[in-house]
Amino acid sequence: MPNSPTFFQLDSCTSSLVIANPATGPVLTWFGDRLNAQISAEMLSCHDDTAHAFATLDARAPLTLFPQSATGYMGSAGLIGHRQNSGGASHLVCQQIIQSGNSITLTYKDNAQALTLVKIITLDQQSDVASIETTLTNDGPDDYNVAWLASATLPLATHLSQLISQHGRWGMENQSHQRNIGPGRIDISNQHGRTGHAHAPNLICASEDLSVDCGDCLFVHLGWSGNYSFKVERLQDGNGYIQAGVLLQPGEEVLGSGESLHCPPVNFTAGTGLNQCSQRFHRFARNNILPAWTRQPRPIHANSWEAMYFDLNDTDLNALVDAAAKIGAERFILDDGWFINRRSDNAGLGDWMVDESVFPNRLAPLAKHIRSHNMQFGLWFEPEMVNPDSKLYREHPDWVLQHNDIETPLARNQLVLDIANKTVADYLFKHIDQLVSEYQIDYIKWDMNRDLVLAGDGKNSRANKQPPAVYALMQRLIDAHPKLEIESCASGGARCDFGVLKHTGRVWTSDNIDPLARASIQQGFMRFFPPEIMGAHVGHLHAHLTGRSTNLHTRAIIALQGQFGFELDARVLDENDVATLHHYTSIYKAHRAWLANATYWQLPTSYEQLYANCLVSESMDEALVSIVVLDSLQATRPGCQRMRGLQPDKRYRISMLSNNLEQLIPFNKVMPEWCSNDCTSTGELLTRIGLSLPVMPPQSALLVHCVLEPS
Repeated sequence: MPNSPTFFQLDSCTSSLVIANPATGPVLTWFGDRLNAQISAEMLSCHDDTAHAFATLDARAPLTLFPQSATGYMGSAGLIGHRQNSGGASHLVCQQIIQSGNSITLTYKDNAQALTLVKIITLDQQSDVASIETTLTNDGPDDYNVAWLASATLPLATHLSQLISQHGRWGMENQSHQRNIGPGRIDISNQHGRTGHAHAPNLICASEDLSVDCGDCLFVHLGWSGNYSFKVERLQDGNGYIQAGVLLQPGEEVLGSGESLHCPPVNFTAGTGLNQCSQRFHRFARNNILPAWTRQPRPIHANSWEAMYFDLNDTDLNALVDAAAKIGAERFILDDGWFINRRSDNAGLGDWMVDESVFPNRLAPLAKHIRSHNMQFGLWFEPEMVNPDSKLYREHPDWVLQHNDIETPLARNQLVLDIANKTVADYLFKHIDQLVSEYQIDYIKWDMNRDLVLAGDGKNSRANKQPPAVYALMQRLIDAHPKLEIESCASGGARCDFGVLKHTGRVWTSDNIDPLARASIQQGFMRFFPPEIMGAHVGHLHAHLTGRSTNLHTRAIIALQGQFGFELDARVLDENDVATLHHYTSIYKAHRAWLANATYWQLPTSYEQLYANCLVSESMDEALVSIVVLDSLQATRPGCQRMRGLQPDKRYRISMLSNNLEQLIPFNKVMPEWCSNDCTSTGELLTRIGLSLPVMPPQSALLVHCVLEPS
């Protein structure tokens, strides 16, 4: 690249990204706090890691933005592939780097293998989140088989020695797991065909002193709803890296002449403490990913599933709608069981027609009754699935993802439709579009209740074709019905990533609505995703997934951390429960206008059994603080809870919003004064000293309101 600059710099609000361009290939030299001094190539030469040890290759192989084994690099290569009857070695050389605005485009060429690779690196000006997108094009006359193409490879500074991943299972998603980054490669691979319960597509690499406020950390997210792999390694020369990309099945991605493979984007930010990086991801999602309707106040949901399951009829549903309206619901969702032959999960999926043996007049009377309460009407679908016991499967068994001569294992008595098959997508669009039009459906709960196994077209694997086909079907419905809202549900939180969130604006966080389990599930969710898209419902006294009983106040306070709603049978509530729920729905309605853009703060606590967070308005004049005690504390009293996000030099009025004081009094000889009478303090004192808490028994919670005092 004669006469080209030797470095490129992108700046945002508080971050800088610098790419140096040595002869060995472009490297990410700096990404972090904004650089104040004017830098030069001469300055960067002081920081070029050129030291080279004995007992290695004569030529040093640096960690570039696109590492390759052909250079002698011993970590995971950015590309693994081959042409028929030829070797797999490729050597893509960077030919051009162009900076335009807040983006840098790098173009690589391998003339021998006839390949072109383009990387686009962007730094978002408002959020300080960077993105890398990668596209590989086959310029040759014959097919090129891709085994692995990394979306991005990012360097890890030596002091980033800790890896935090988010693991889990059905009903216990987004649990944090921390380990040392030591010798050997850590490979977190997902082969579920969807984002998955087991592994979220998020990683955090951090220094040992990491906390919510302190420590250097790198947040990385892959915006993809299918199979993927994250690789983290510290090589023997000290170089560390994190690499992310789509995990391809053998033979799944073969590029014909002139064809391209576009990788899903990797989003990342480097900051100080968990809160700063989470807040950046929230801003990025709000400004660049989520549908516009997520910026509006979110309606309160009432869902029929745990109230009625498959036992549906007009009379009982009307009574449930009446009861839900009484406690403040604004959108009623008819869940699974409304279509033909769907009396259990054994049959019916794929036959998207109203069961007139259950609804003699179809869904029009129910929709009318729902709207008589000024509520919106939502409907459950599982479009990607089909039961073998269905008219659709009997007529089109070839429409499912499968491999010839191998029986596909069932899950929840269902198989997966090949949405990338245009005929299948057209069939689904026709039936869903017809129902949305007929009943003016406001909202779809889009479920996906099984992993993909043997995901092929009969002969070839095609799991990686499913996510973009699903995105396209969703977008097709949204284009036909611009006011339609879609929720991403996959047995709870098994499909949550920036890929699907471009088309959906709400996530059913988990099928587990036990509030004590939800405390960690929701905290993990909010590491990368903003709280207002988090479906959070008040469940029954006895949680259906865990069998645990918790009081109504705790259930409601945990639900108020996200988009509030109900997953219970409101018909059986007594007058006290109705009054209590009405109290919390009133709180949600009073504050939701600013909650849609609130700043999330995970609060530091002195005990692992104590979870606390606060949502602060953009203007920092108001905050809602939720505190929950999961189990008995080591001390007799919890002490003071420090706040975050308040203006230090301003005075705030502190109020107890949760009306559960009577439940706490028996555990307190003396209750802090503010619990029964509002008090005033400064943002500085609330941050440094904290708010004194009452003695809180296990499974109790508080909801606190801070509002700026008039000047």
